[in-house]
Parts: sequence; C-alpha cells; structure tokens
Amino acid sequence: MRAPLLLGLLLVLMAGSFSCSFIPPYSSVREQEVSGFHTLKFRTGAYSSIDNEMQDVARRPAVPDSSLELDRFSSYGIELERLLGRQFSATVSLDAREYHTQGESVPIRANQVHFGVRRYFGDRALTGFLAAQMIYNFGLNVQEQRFETDGYLGWGVGLGANMALSESFSIETSLMYEGMPDVESHFKGNNALDTGFSHNLSGVVGYVALGFHF
Repeated sequence: MRAPLLLGLLLVLMAGSFSCSFIPPYSSVREQEVSGFHTLKFRTGAYSSIDNEMQDVARRPAVPDSSLELDRFSSYGIELERLLGRQFSATVSLDAREYHTQGESVPIRANQVHFGVRRYFGDRALTGFLAAQMIYNFGLNVQEQRFETDGYLGWGVGLGANMALSESFSIETSLMYEGMPDVESHFKGNNALDTGFSHNLSGVVGYVALGFHF
C-alpha cells in the first residue's frame, strides 16, 4: 500500500514543479489573462442576513424595541473597478435596494453609493480578495410617502473571489458585512417632526456580479 501512495505523492510533486500547462484541465483557467485596467460590473444581492432593528427613541413604555426579519431583500447595482497596482484596486458602485419586512405590504427603499479598496491574492484567472468600503446611504424611504430618514454613512468589510471567463468577461462572488448606524425617521417633508423610531439595517450581504474588462 505504501509504494503506490509514495509514487502518487512523487508524481504530484513533479507535476507541481512544471508549468501549469502540464496539469490539464486546470491550466487554461489558471493562466487566463484579462484585458485593461478597468472593470464594469453589474451586480445583484444574492443573500442577506439583515434584519430591521427598530428602537423606540421616544421611550414610550407601551412600545418595545423590535427586530423584524426580512421576508425578501433585493439589491441591484453597477460598479466600476480600477486597478491601482499588481494586486490592489479601487471600486465605486451605486446600488438600489428594497427591504421587504414581514407584515409590511410596502418595502423600505434606499439608494447607496460604495467607495472601496481591494487586496487581491493571486494574479491568474481565479483570485481571492479582501475588501473594505465606505458606504453613503442617501436615506431610507419608509412606508412610501409617509416616513423617511436623512442620509448617513456606513462601512463594510468582506471577502470574495473573481474568476475570468475570458479575456473580457469575469464572474465574481463576495460576502460583505455592512455596518450601519441607528438612524431616526421623521415625517416626509417635515424634518422636525420625528416618528419616535430609529432603524438599523446592518448585516451580511452576498453579491454576485458579471464584469466586463477594458
């Protein structure tokens, strides 16, 4: 039993010492180059652990704080990435979101812009990366025309993987924890009249994106 095992290990070590073209069928994937310094991506949210954390900032004893689970979460966006060096890049994206809370017929709507940096690991077709972002939310639109919030800053950290499909196209997946502050809502058109509630929409978001390199 030991001789075949040792022979197999020796063959693996020998294969690893040669060019990747010696180890089909992975060589074409691992050696795929991409064109240009820019990538334009179309992305969507594929997973979310976000809950609508609501607090009664007016301190009314009959109104407890609550955590409302989302029935459905949707996020669609466009992102531009620019390589800064061999393994670093900067990103900017614009995302439109809807948070569908259980028991509510109308979703919470929001638009966000993300500014980020990435550190890639590997320089071939399949590369992993770490990412950090600053997020600006233009404000939450709660219950259609009734309530809203002011804009606010958040942050995000996470990781992902990018795989080149060809010289011009790639597919990407990532998981980001997005931390948002508590933000108070007020009646629409009257910033001075608060609803007495604050909202927090922090959580993990999973993205899938298709990129075009140029």
